[in-house]
Amino acid sequence: MNASGAYIALFGGLMAAFNMAVSAAVLWVVMMSPAVAQNSAVLPALYYLQFALGGVGFSIPITVFMAGVCIPAAFMKLLPKWIVIFGLILTGIGTLSWFSWVFPKLCFLIPLTTFPGFVWMIAAGVALPKSIDRSS
Repeated sequence: MNASGAYIALFGGLMAAFNMAVSAAVLWVVMMSPAVAQNSAVLPALYYLQFALGGVGFSIPITVFMAGVCIPAAFMKLLPKWIVIFGLILTGIGTLSWFSWVFPKLCFLIPLTTFPGFVWMIAAGVALPKSIDRSS
């Protein structure tokens, strides 16, 4: 992969991991603190924050990660074509998932990005070569 693709993929992966960690921490606060769980004014706000970080807050960075891997890998022919196409389709679906904030009926795009995205990550991780011959 070229350097810009690697940095884009690194940024997307780190942001996805960070958003999931913060989302889990917010959910832990809600579930473990009786004072928070019984406060009807704070509870919905924390649930919406948790959903924003763990839903769209995960699907958008993971699409940045997938695009950062797929595009350079396609040009360098590091991945099979079906993995690249699958990743780019998931990237398109995930990019549209942010519309679920405006149109709640589009929330189905979030798991449609997340769970197949895990399958894509496993397939890409298995298919990527261990090293790249840079002599040519």
